[in-house]
Amino acid sequence: MTIDIQTTRNESNVRLEASLPIGAASLASVLRTEELQARPSRPPDHEREISALLALVGTLADHPDTILQTLVNKARDVLRADSVGLSLLTKDGQRFYWAAIAGAWEPHIGGGTPRNFGPCGDVLDCSRPMLFTHWERRYPYFGATLPLADEGLLVPFFVNGKAVGTIWAIAHNEHRKFDREDLRLLESMGRFASAAHQTVESIDNLKLQMAAREKAEVELRKLTDHLEEQVLLRTAQLTQASETLREAQTELAHANRVATMGQLTASIAHEIKQPIAVTVGSAGAAFNWLGNQPPNLEEVRRALSRIEEAGAQATEFIERVRNFFKKAPARKDPFEINQAINDVIALTRNELVNNKVSVQMKFGDDLPVVQGDRVQLQQVMLNLIINAIEAMTGISDGSRQLLIETKKASDEVLVTVQDSGLGLNPDSLENLFDAFYTTKPGGMGMGLSICRSIVEAHGGRLWAVSRDGPGAIFQFTLPTYAGV
Repeated sequence: MTIDIQTTRNESNVRLEASLPIGAASLASVLRTEELQARPSRPPDHEREISALLALVGTLADHPDTILQTLVNKARDVLRADSVGLSLLTKDGQRFYWAAIAGAWEPHIGGGTPRNFGPCGDVLDCSRPMLFTHWERRYPYFGATLPLADEGLLVPFFVNGKAVGTIWAIAHNEHRKFDREDLRLLESMGRFASAAHQTVESIDNLKLQMAAREKAEVELRKLTDHLEEQVLLRTAQLTQASETLREAQTELAHANRVATMGQLTASIAHEIKQPIAVTVGSAGAAFNWLGNQPPNLEEVRRALSRIEEAGAQATEFIERVRNFFKKAPARKDPFEINQAINDVIALTRNELVNNKVSVQMKFGDDLPVVQGDRVQLQQVMLNLIINAIEAMTGISDGSRQLLIETKKASDEVLVTVQDSGLGLNPDSLENLFDAFYTTKPGGMGMGLSICRSIVEAHGGRLWAVSRDGPGAIFQFTLPTYAGV
């Protein structure tokens, strides 16, 4: 939809106009956004776009400190622009600094523009993409930034609903004119910039948390981007480059698993400290009984038995955590779904207790085994349980109850996770499993999308059910193991 800039200018823009240097042009006079919509558009180059996205995902996983420069390099390649850059707001919100630039303007990395008088500020104020022409007429300081920009296309990007920067492309001569395909690509790169920015921050925070708790070695390779949706769509058009897609999905699922375990840092620390405390206490008691005259060997044996049990408990729990952090190729092994779910409940036990959630388990008897990657399917359960806990923290009245049920349904196993939280909006059911769709204030919108991908990769289905009463129901099916 085309919007008249004159009718959408907010109060900050009016104040900005009043403070313009003498002779500076108005904002409307340097804008060509409406013209952009009317220009002929070139056809998409999906192969080049997918190649760029996969390269960005690899960089985010292996070298997150270089992701911003890689992002503008790849954006310049797919847009075929003369210069591409990324502007981020400083912490005080007073300026934009050019964090990464590719192309003719690369020597200007580290420069920037004022927040209250510059194209980036105008784009954030209007909260929409803009196409400028010869912006030095409005912002005179650009006259010293060579080569001059004949056109500049800017797109805002946000993290958790907060504007943090813009990504922009520049044509330095009149022979290169931007079109709607350029806008689509730049908006796609803007979404990646948003996810990458939030991902890098989350990685740093999680590393600090894990280091503070038992100085555990943490591996964080959190991949966020609308990669899954885009790769699925594009590879269907370019033939299921299936191996590349599987690798990307495995990376994404692993990163989500690590991030989810990061949420349970306090629970992990508690579950490990508990058997350690038992061990230390029992060892002290054993020393005391040995000090008696004569030594009470029976009590010593009991203390040592408690130490042995606590050690086995800690070892078993740590092994569960290690399995969740481990990145390995997908497996196809037969296993019992009830036991796998029990292991997940053990991981979340402290989280359930702290949030006063009671768990009821109705496990079907003599269920047939299922086949697949046990860790990936446990990740699905972990996501659903954590989502249920978070949904119930918003209620103050009534009990917080979580029901987990398994039963045989035809030639499948049906798993149900039901909570007593605020419930689901029926209008949101269609989008609930879309990448980047979230109803949580700080959510990334990737958990349910990844869960559905995992279940479908195992030949099953995952869906949500809206209830008349309180709470929500999530269900998924898995085919039974054909070898049994």
